[in-house]
Amino acid sequence: MTVFKAIVVLLLGSIAITAQGATPESPDATTEISSPTRATAKPLPPPPEPSWWDGPYLTGDWNGLRRELADEGVTPYIYYNAIMAGNASGGLKQGGPLYGQDLNFGLTFDMQKLANWQGVTININGVDRAGNTIRPDVGNLYDPMQLVGGSTAYLYNITLEQKFLDNIGSFKFGRLSAGDDFASSDFYGYYLNNGIDGQIKAVVLDTRFSTYPYPVWGARLRFDPTSEWNVMTGIYQVSNTMFDHNYDGLNFSMHGGYSIVQQFGWTPEFDKRPVEDGAKSDPKDMSVASKTRGMPGHYAISGYFSNSDYSQFGTTAKAYQSYGFFAQADQMVYREVSGSDLGLYLWGSLTYAPQENISIIPVQLSCGAVYKGPLPGRPDDRAIIGFIYGHFSPDYANTVAATGGGYPSAEKVLEWGYRVQASKFAYFQPDLQYIIDPYGTGNIPNAVVIGAQWGLTF
Repeated sequence: MTVFKAIVVLLLGSIAITAQGATPESPDATTEISSPTRATAKPLPPPPEPSWWDGPYLTGDWNGLRRELADEGVTPYIYYNAIMAGNASGGLKQGGPLYGQDLNFGLTFDMQKLANWQGVTININGVDRAGNTIRPDVGNLYDPMQLVGGSTAYLYNITLEQKFLDNIGSFKFGRLSAGDDFASSDFYGYYLNNGIDGQIKAVVLDTRFSTYPYPVWGARLRFDPTSEWNVMTGIYQVSNTMFDHNYDGLNFSMHGGYSIVQQFGWTPEFDKRPVEDGAKSDPKDMSVASKTRGMPGHYAISGYFSNSDYSQFGTTAKAYQSYGFFAQADQMVYREVSGSDLGLYLWGSLTYAPQENISIIPVQLSCGAVYKGPLPGRPDDRAIIGFIYGHFSPDYANTVAATGGGYPSAEKVLEWGYRVQASKFAYFQPDLQYIIDPYGTGNIPNAVVIGAQWGLTF
């Protein structure tokens, strides 16, 4: 048993792991030459390592330790993201800039390599957040700085995922959130506004929908019967303390109710064509030489139900169920070269929560566009634009109006940004948001929020 496997056994504690001894490394490769003397040729030199700047990590390969850990089945990761933003005009008052950060770190264990446990991955993950948001200066609903929320340290993700039926099915359970698999998209991460980035905000506001960095007990079952169709079902613990950051993710009690999320997905790829030489976003990637690639799309329709207790607007009586629906789509609509992933992608989402007595935003429409590689010689940069429309519930608006705060109808947000992918491990993104009718009452001037986000992979 290697040192790395022994460490893993101690870390996983109660999980029974019968770690097998590591297979001895093969001696240096030699090639027999057919000759009476049976001479051996010198081993071929290894391929050159990428330079530090071309590599995926700020801290490099740790003098080979990363590869050794990966060979053993252990993958460490550290991600750092930060936002700085200020309210330049309008809103309740000008202010800022303010700063928020999110540090995400953890270990992923490939149990097939560690203990010959076929198809099993274990993830242990922590989060540390700090900073303040400019939202109180703007006076709006959708936070312009999505990283800010629950500024403390959390034990977030402790999950075991088992794949089965030749990877057609997968089952994941442990400490996690519904937002790990539902109401999210890779495209949302390019935006600073919390109405888009993270999860679809109306879903989080209208029901008890667990999101990063607040973990709950839960499980998710997924099937991909074909390359284009998938179905997911998740069940998660919910309670009135699930977003209490004072627990630091360490409240392991199982109380309250539950929520069930069901999703049906379609992932087509239109207009498949051979990948041309100029289509590779990474000029060093020779693996795509004989492949075909189409214009990918992702479509999903989902519904949720929760049996938890919900406060009703304008009364002390409780409602004991919550349900709603949301749909998501993204589609590549233009590519620069046949088979390329460079080009224009459109995305959108729509939510509907029929219970206006408990739903703050029963209808939210979000949409946007992302252009990958907008400038020559910058294949990994992205130019983005996004729009949010959130319609307030009349029941909720009446309670606000009763306090003299005006009658909120709808809040709208426009966002523009350009992400400079400086290297594989570093990006920087200037950003501009125009917030129309903050909080929807018409009493707060439209606001201009200027900001930026940046990130590093250690």
